[in-house]
Amino acid sequence: MTNPTRTALLNGMFEHLATPPDAADPIEAARKHADFYGRGETGAGLALCRRDSVSIGQITGEWLVPPDAVPGHRLVHLHGGGWIAGSLASHRAMLAELAVAAKVAVLAIDYGLAPEAPFPSGLMDCVSAIDFAAKTGPEGEEPAKRLYVSGDSAGGNLAAASIIQIGRTAGRLPDRLVLMSPFLATSALPIRLQSPTRDPIVSIEGMQHVRGVYAGSASLDDALVEPLLAKPSELALFPPTLIQVSSAETLRDQAIAFADALWAADVEARLSIWPGLPHVWQIFVATSSDARGALTEVALFLAAN
Repeated sequence: MTNPTRTALLNGMFEHLATPPDAADPIEAARKHADFYGRGETGAGLALCRRDSVSIGQITGEWLVPPDAVPGHRLVHLHGGGWIAGSLASHRAMLAELAVAAKVAVLAIDYGLAPEAPFPSGLMDCVSAIDFAAKTGPEGEEPAKRLYVSGDSAGGNLAAASIIQIGRTAGRLPDRLVLMSPFLATSALPIRLQSPTRDPIVSIEGMQHVRGVYAGSASLDDALVEPLLAKPSELALFPPTLIQVSSAETLRDQAIAFADALWAADVEARLSIWPGLPHVWQIFVATSSDARGALTEVALFLAAN
């Protein structure tokens, strides 16, 4: 039976994309679309969380701190937007809800966006933020007791790529990783990517286009751009990982393939497939019980020993 709330949410994405933003070029249009995607969301978490601005070198960011945050428990979230868009504002409501649900301080950052900051600049910003959170929390400099990383869409790509990069440099790996509707491969290989007919947000052609903007000079098999192509030895370093994806989105098949690759590398991985929802539905905390349910699932995963 079709869920009318889920159908309305998916149809809303078509309506949103059918209204072109007032922008002179495609990059500006993408940024306006991305900011609108989640900027209008509100929730109880926003009223409950303290917001502390932070600078990490040249990177700006903010901590969202719930009133009952467990001391020393920190989550770094990397926002989506196809490597070219997204901001603190677009994801703030979702992250506040997650902070409250998980009782954890959440660090969000404005990493460098392409084309102004092409690969690997944005990725290195993310790695720096994770290293910062491992050493410094909202209350000051002190090693994290528990360190988590999450990311959605292209932010999920950056989260997975950050784990690979940290593993290569023997840095502190997070205790848990959460990937929400992640970009994990932009080509049709090594799996056959089937685009569901009802994904208004992500297409294989669109993924390949933004990859060209973000990492046009990178090798097609560079695991820092295509985490699905990571070596088994690199995947073996991954912490326990939760992957959330909708059955109705283009990224579904690669999420399944990545979970399978993690299992083959003997990594604890949980694949959570939600039916009939739009890309990064977790962001719609004001209107969707599925969004709040997915964030509750993330909170329970982070709290597990």
